[in-house]
Amino acid sequence: MFLPKLQKINTSSALKLSLSLLPKKFFISRRMFLLSLSSFVATLGITKARANVNSPIKQMKTTKNHQLGTSEVADSNSWQPLPKKGIKRIAFGSCAKQWQYQPIWQSVIDLKPDLFLFLGDAIYADTDGKTAWDVSEKQLRGEWNRLADKPEFQAVKAKIPFMAVWDNHDYGTHNGGAEFPLKEASKSAFLDFFGEASNSPRRKRQGIYDAQIFGDEGQRVQIILLDTRYFKGNFVKDTRTPEEKAKLGVVGKYLPNEDPNVTLLGKEQWQWLAEQLQTPAEVRLIASSTQIVADQKGMDEWGNYPHERRKLFELIENTSANGVILLSGNVHFAEISVWNEGNYPLYDFTSSGMTHVEPKYAAVANPYRVNNPYVDLNFGLVEIDWDHPLGTSVSLKAIAANGKTALEHQILLNQLNSPNS
Repeated sequence: MFLPKLQKINTSSALKLSLSLLPKKFFISRRMFLLSLSSFVATLGITKARANVNSPIKQMKTTKNHQLGTSEVADSNSWQPLPKKGIKRIAFGSCAKQWQYQPIWQSVIDLKPDLFLFLGDAIYADTDGKTAWDVSEKQLRGEWNRLADKPEFQAVKAKIPFMAVWDNHDYGTHNGGAEFPLKEASKSAFLDFFGEASNSPRRKRQGIYDAQIFGDEGQRVQIILLDTRYFKGNFVKDTRTPEEKAKLGVVGKYLPNEDPNVTLLGKEQWQWLAEQLQTPAEVRLIASSTQIVADQKGMDEWGNYPHERRKLFELIENTSANGVILLSGNVHFAEISVWNEGNYPLYDFTSSGMTHVEPKYAAVANPYRVNNPYVDLNFGLVEIDWDHPLGTSVSLKAIAANGKTALEHQILLNQLNSPNS
């Protein structure tokens, strides 16, 4: 068979041979060539590795405490510590297939953000992009190790601090929620991978929601990561024919679940969120793995739980929380949406697709859209200018894989003030 023969190639020898064939003028790109070729060789082995979840995966650093089978979770000490001072450049992204080459991380590094927020689908543990399956804990940990072993990810991890939350594929089940039988095992693997301290509150409570405040009074930035998987109730399946849905511009599989007893965040997380929104801060970035404002696609989104969506908007109003900007992922393109029916404009900045995109999702009409979507590989960047002459400004930028700004929208922070504050 063709693939097994390739798997016997000595990677080190192959790299040396390939480099020897390059003209001298190309040696300036030696590092990028090595990254490309090593990722290509790793990609060729995906079929074999998925068939044998106990295959050893080479690690940059490992820990003895989290061993499972022959795979281990990356050492928490290899992560950069969270910033101790104020922040003004926050990058974020979602949806990166761990078996694909990920050169976009170099553009993240080049922009030197203070923090990167991974908003879900950091791995695709339950699918190869075509077929979905039920995962085991060994498979989950093995796929996290596949990501840890990527040179591109090792490079960004060594330079930039991360905060992270999951979506469905790194949770471990396609569009799954509270019913997932491995959710505790998945939580453990997720927190282990991202180096969460053993005494962290996230280890002791249900779900993986999290919050941090950076900076001093007057320039405080609050990061709130919502867990939209662990507590999520069941979807309502859309039984309309593809032709019927096409006429309505619906590309997803679901209808709004109007049952008020069905939750997305769960009681404890809602209580925690209310407390967070009453904590003093000038800028609040509330991150969700799925879109909040855009609600018309019938996909995995807050629009499938309209009572929970309304509850979030009302909670922001009732707590008089200023400076809220929503961040989201999941849909494999970038766009900015705005909800104008509250105390102030509520922006939802979506960035998705670090290794792949989906034009048909972006083609669905979005009445809340601020500007045209960007349908190519991207990550998001939130830039805060505390010294802008008109007052603090916040720029929302979708950054293309080459590091260039693909779309941008600027907001003055004083436009995000509650009249009751």
